[in-house]
Amino acid sequence: MDINVLCTQNWSRMFNVWIEDIQVIGLPAAISPFALQGCILPKVRTFARRASIIVSLLFALHCSSPRTSVSAVKPAKAPPGGQADGQPSEPPEAPEVYTERGLASWYGGDGDGFAGGITASGEVYDPSDLTCAHRTLPFGTRVEVENLANGRRQVLRVTDRGPFVRGRILDVSKQGAHDLGLMHHGVMRVQLRTVDAQGRPAPVDPVVLQGNPYTIQVAALSQPGNIERLSSELRAAFGPVTYQDTTGPGGIPFKRIRVGTYPRLEMAQTATEQLAKFCKDRGLEYFIVRQQ
Repeated sequence: MDINVLCTQNWSRMFNVWIEDIQVIGLPAAISPFALQGCILPKVRTFARRASIIVSLLFALHCSSPRTSVSAVKPAKAPPGGQADGQPSEPPEAPEVYTERGLASWYGGDGDGFAGGITASGEVYDPSDLTCAHRTLPFGTRVEVENLANGRRQVLRVTDRGPFVRGRILDVSKQGAHDLGLMHHGVMRVQLRTVDAQGRPAPVDPVVLQGNPYTIQVAALSQPGNIERLSSELRAAFGPVTYQDTTGPGGIPFKRIRVGTYPRLEMAQTATEQLAKFCKDRGLEYFIVRQQ
């Protein structure tokens, strides 16, 4: 007979059989062919009777003891800002992809003097490269630009600052304008988003943004006298003034005049409210840009 040792009913049956055997052995023999007085058999019978009583008592106590209930163990509460030990941690919220929509123009045509000049990033500008100018995106950032009029798209790399014309968000190279269909229109409405080297949507690396705060560009002038007068007025009203050397059309050197240093865009936008009247009274247009 197969016995399942894990089944309590089987153990109970075996115990009952064992008790019956003990009782049978313990009873005096009705007919004994031999007189066994003084031998060991009577002692064994006496011991068996007492042992059966003790075993019965222990079994009764075991059956009457309360059962232990097993409840589900709740996982340890996760500490603030973290996870409990052994629990998978949730991935941090990924930064959002930068997107923008507005007007785009292009530069680097024959005779405008930009070809071969030094861009704000320090690279030599080549109109045949797929590059662009943006006011705040870090140098080296790749953007996918879509011409909303014809659906053409092209990935360009930010190497310069601009455009410094109200309402425009991007200046693309001559090659970029050709690929997007901007060559014969001059200005077109576009949408851009940041991408990685494979052209997949990607956020701007926050490490690249560190140490490159915002500033406000008020003007780009070439005459030393005009530069000094405007700088003096800006210092008196808004604090320290900084400059960035650049080259305009025809190779003419300019100085971009800037004021303020702001670690966050919101701070720079608040400062422009104070600059609005100052610039309007003098016919100047201000732009929030990166210091580099």
